[in-house]
Amino acid sequence: MYKIYPNVKKFSMEMEEFVTKEKLTVFFRGEAENVFTKTNDFIDEKVSVLEEEADIIFVKDESLGIEAYKLDVKNKIYIYYKTRSGAFFALQTLKQILMQCSGRIRYLHIFDEPDIKIRGLMLDISRDKVPKKETVKSIIDMMADLKMNHLELYVEGFSFGYQSFKQFLEEDGYISVEEYQELEDYANSVCIDFVPNQNGFGHMTKWLETKEYKELAECPEGIFLWGRNRKSSTLNPIDPKSLKLVTRMYDDMLPYAKSSYFNMNFDEPFELGKGKSKAECDEKGIGNVYIDFVLKAYEIIKKYQKTPLIWGDVLINHPELLHRLPQDMIFVDWGYDAFHQFNKNLEILKKAGVKFMAAPGTTSWASFTGKNRDWSENITNACLAVKEHGGEGVLLTDWGDFGHLQFLPITYPGLVFMGLYSWRIKEGTYLSVKDYLNNYIFKDETGIIGECLLDLGNYYRLENSYGGNGTPTFYNFMWGSIANSEENKIEYYVSKVESSFLSFKRFKLFRRFFSFKIEELNMTEMKCDDADLVKDELLQSIRFVKMIQKVNIGLNESIDLNLRKRYLEEVVASRDMFINEQSRLWHARNKSGGFKDSISYVIEFIDFAEYMLEFLNRRGEGYEIQN
Repeated sequence: MYKIYPNVKKFSMEMEEFVTKEKLTVFFRGEAENVFTKTNDFIDEKVSVLEEEADIIFVKDESLGIEAYKLDVKNKIYIYYKTRSGAFFALQTLKQILMQCSGRIRYLHIFDEPDIKIRGLMLDISRDKVPKKETVKSIIDMMADLKMNHLELYVEGFSFGYQSFKQFLEEDGYISVEEYQELEDYANSVCIDFVPNQNGFGHMTKWLETKEYKELAECPEGIFLWGRNRKSSTLNPIDPKSLKLVTRMYDDMLPYAKSSYFNMNFDEPFELGKGKSKAECDEKGIGNVYIDFVLKAYEIIKKYQKTPLIWGDVLINHPELLHRLPQDMIFVDWGYDAFHQFNKNLEILKKAGVKFMAAPGTTSWASFTGKNRDWSENITNACLAVKEHGGEGVLLTDWGDFGHLQFLPITYPGLVFMGLYSWRIKEGTYLSVKDYLNNYIFKDETGIIGECLLDLGNYYRLENSYGGNGTPTFYNFMWGSIANSEENKIEYYVSKVESSFLSFKRFKLFRRFFSFKIEELNMTEMKCDDADLVKDELLQSIRFVKMIQKVNIGLNESIDLNLRKRYLEEVVASRDMFINEQSRLWHARNKSGGFKDSISYVIEFIDFAEYMLEFLNRRGEGYEIQN
């Protein structure tokens, strides 16, 4: 039996065999389809030969579904399809069979089609890290192999080449229009819809920091949220100039996008109703003021013949207002931990007659090495709920909060699982992730890297507590970095993280765990093009977590003072090496713009470690911390 990823819907085999050859010729009954991207290694000609001479015969079949296909191997290979996508996916399946057949394919019959219509990925390119064009193409290649069909690059701030706002663009820090169009063509060539994405209500901090647009802030002074003061991020929806700004942003992006969809986002307008729009919100209700602004933006979007997607975090709390949404708008319910209630929320949307999608997450952000138990449960729940309630699809999110410090391979396990499970919702799919990572992503001849990467994504199970949207280790890093700018650094840090201080037993357990993972990484024999880079990225991820944990125990009085100081000295001494390695690895896959902002969090954290060391040297064991 051949292993085919994602699992096919129906599969049967016979005893006879079809003898393959190095290159296979093709014939189309009807108009030829350009479906041969990624098949140069086994397809001989892209122009049809005579039918009797062909090895592969493509047959148009209008009875099939949009992305369905049939693959019959007899005396010839027959591919039945309705659309170009179906023909392309059939070739992706055939490619996997050819890799396993050793020159002879058993006669077989496959019927296949996806369980979910839209199977997408949204990649954050706006939290400091803008990927190089080649990096995005490598992600597109992975998605094509997994039969995914929807990709978005999340834009807030100035990570897109706005022609009307060139004065705000950082050199080598955005996707240009030309790059966007090239990536769009590349994605379309492998049947992936390249969907434009741009925030225009919340998450507007970069815009509101400029002198030109600071007057459009709902709360110019910002807001206290999640334990700290945050800069203004929300447009004032009742100021006509806010809509004028959003219109110019749309005019700079949407004319260049071929997709019929557009993700307008509009999530997390934290300050809405707390500043300039307070009186309006008090009178009409926050939900109505929100929808009023949504509908104004909707009219602009429809001028470009796009169907808008909108995040659901605001309106899911106002189900009585969902009838105000346009019939074609797609409501995207998002949540990233294992407990998010996709089933409950999507049932509400279904009853309201609203089109909807679900957006789980890779959990790569705020974790350094991912959170496997969370993404596996989160993605599973999203797919099951979408299928049960008849949703439009699923959109896997990969964010970059607080400097986008995680490396790209941390995203791969969740991406692989999403691709496999959204195509075929089947029990036990998680167990295939390791095999797919080993054989199709990293090409590791030892078969070690898949399990190693999954294990690294489970380190957080050894921590003291569970963090819904992140790990305790990440929050230790975040609060340490922020504490360095506070007047009472130590007191501030302790007030935020004292409950997650590690015991020395847990600290030693982590050290043993990571030592074993480092040994495994050094044993791998990956044959992927970026094998050395992947290994170095994972080693740096381990260094990151170990560095944070050394600082974490710095104030734990149950541990020997000299030992604590020694670990802090190691962190401070590693500053240049760590930062230089972070820079090298960052620039291997990403543009240089944004790196300065990202690495500033690391610098602040190491500076805080140095301050902590000085504090311990100065105060000894007899210090008292004022809470």
